[in-house]
Amino acid sequence: MISFFLICLILMPGIAKASDDVVEKVTVSITASQTPTNRIAKRMSASVGTVGEQMLIGRNISDVVNGKAAYEKLIQEIFDRVLVGYSVQSVHLVPDSNTLIQVAVAPWGEVVHEVALEVDFGAVSPEITDLLKKDLGNIEEKVNDVLIGLPIDALDWAGGVSKLVIREVLASQLPEFRANFDIVPGSRTVVKLSLAPMGATIQDVDVSLRSHTIPNILLLAARPTVEQAGKSLIGLPVAFIERHQDYFTAKLGAAANQHPSAKRYGLTITPVINPGVDTTVAIDAETDKYKVALEGYLDMGRSKDNTSFKLHVGKFIGKQDEAFLELDFIPSTVTWDFVPGWGHSFSTRTTAGIKYNLSDQHNIVWLHQSLNQNLTLRLEHTPAIHKNEIGIRYKMHDFLSAEYIVNKEDRWLRFIGSL
Repeated sequence: MISFFLICLILMPGIAKASDDVVEKVTVSITASQTPTNRIAKRMSASVGTVGEQMLIGRNISDVVNGKAAYEKLIQEIFDRVLVGYSVQSVHLVPDSNTLIQVAVAPWGEVVHEVALEVDFGAVSPEITDLLKKDLGNIEEKVNDVLIGLPIDALDWAGGVSKLVIREVLASQLPEFRANFDIVPGSRTVVKLSLAPMGATIQDVDVSLRSHTIPNILLLAARPTVEQAGKSLIGLPVAFIERHQDYFTAKLGAAANQHPSAKRYGLTITPVINPGVDTTVAIDAETDKYKVALEGYLDMGRSKDNTSFKLHVGKFIGKQDEAFLELDFIPSTVTWDFVPGWGHSFSTRTTAGIKYNLSDQHNIVWLHQSLNQNLTLRLEHTPAIHKNEIGIRYKMHDFLSAEYIVNKEDRWLRFIGSL
């Protein structure tokens, strides 16, 4: 039993004469028959240090020297109660302005020989599970370093250290997830870890598969494969997708490339992911050999020739130039226009060129400027008749666009169906 005198040593503040030296700092040294890990040793030292500071800071060094045996006994009795799983073999004080407390401990009972880390990744695909495991890195090794060799009875307080290790790993390597813990003590200790997403998660994924060089209808067969790959993102944190955007972009690109359509038409696949609660995935499938497009036009606010069709067939000459033939058909007058031409790509957003209408025998200078993913500016100038036409086109769907057209005489809205 701790004597009344010893209790008073803790509760009463040190009273020092002005002329006497006092204890200003306490340093702790822990030794053990089976050396604990650095984190556990720091936890032990912190506990001993707290007790030592309460008893010794501010006291006369001479008083500590005179009561050295009592202090050592008190520290041993307190620490024996606090440090479950270990017995305190000895406590030795070296009184000074920086007093050293040397504590020797030994584990009692059975110790942990093996640690099994069981991680519940939730309802994610095996591929995402592999990515999460890669992010977690050597977390199992770090938990082993903390727990192996500890007395089983010490896991109640030492388990908090392993949880701290896991939280540190998650914060640095997998910050988009939080973890719930359960430790089952034993010679083979089991650490059960379940991951749950934090922050905004993806609720829906809209996949757009389109091409400027072949009819979009040819890509329909590949759409289910790509959409299935996109749906695998649902439920994941938005921030996780942003951090691994290159990985998921490559994954969606690979899904599209594996479809026979990609090989049949020699397509180059370029996916773009815009992460969010409602994530959009735009996949451009282009070929550098030819360009084929078929469009149908319906003009609103225009009574004459308000329905027409255009077939564009082009062959790329190098990476930036295209020779093409456009065939325009107007059903109301059963009129056919043959328009050969040439285009040059100045950048991925800007293309310009010249074409010649064989029926009207007029040259037309044209420019297409992409303003963003769905908005395009079209300019056409016919020098012979001083005619200018401006169109702003908005893609509403892979197969439907709307264009507002203005020229000197008129303005109208055109709906464009793209096959």
